[in-house]
Amino acid sequence: MVQLSGFEKRYPSQLSGGQKQRVAIARALINRPKVLLLDEPLGALDLKLRKQMQLELKRLQKKLNITFIYVTHDQEEALTMSDRIAIMHDGVMDQIGSPTEIYERPATKFVATFIGETNVFDGTIRSIEGGKAVIGIENGEVTSSGSVEEGDGKNTGFAVNEFVTVSVRPEKMHFSPKPVEGFTVPAVVRDYIYVGSVLKCIAVLPNGNEIKMEKLAGEELPPIGEKVFICWEPEDAVLIHSLDNRFYQSMENIKLA
Repeated sequence: MVQLSGFEKRYPSQLSGGQKQRVAIARALINRPKVLLLDEPLGALDLKLRKQMQLELKRLQKKLNITFIYVTHDQEEALTMSDRIAIMHDGVMDQIGSPTEIYERPATKFVATFIGETNVFDGTIRSIEGGKAVIGIENGEVTSSGSVEEGDGKNTGFAVNEFVTVSVRPEKMHFSPKPVEGFTVPAVVRDYIYVGSVLKCIAVLPNGNEIKMEKLAGEELPPIGEKVFICWEPEDAVLIHSLDNRFYQSMENIKLA
């Protein structure tokens, strides 16, 4: 089951880190529990072995059809291992969902920044029309149609003049030589970092904040130091209710004696 046939007579000191992990898992599974809690089980392993053991654990879970509750602080590991992810923040469950839901449609600013890399922009909704919201941020205007539903801003919907956060993943962002409809945010290309199949792009906004992009290696890109404008497909930006906005709403509902 854990692929350790022939190792029965070996002492613990004669086993590798991955083999020791398999022994521990076999001991936990011997009584066929309905639920198995794994608390950072791969934390002590090196990166290569950890990735190998992730696949081993997924294989075992599917073979035995046992529910694994897997605790980890490794965001990539959570996305790789899980059918469903629960994200805790200050003792509160911020969001429960599939890896795709968590990554593509984070419910809070904490979830957006905790799982993977993202660019966040705080601003105020200036208009909502046709399922699209125009948001004024410090450096200009941006547009989002992701998760936009017009309402009063107190429940699921968003309202004009509401303070919100916009989250955009690096791989969703684009450079443009001039402003495009719904986007007026300038930036200057600062650096490119080669990481194999992709280039990590760093650009700087007028207020000094950095934004991150990811592009395929070999893609034609503006040179370092060139002034550009940033944009994205409106549906790729997630609009998130701001905690500040919720705080002021709660204050409005307080009745003074």
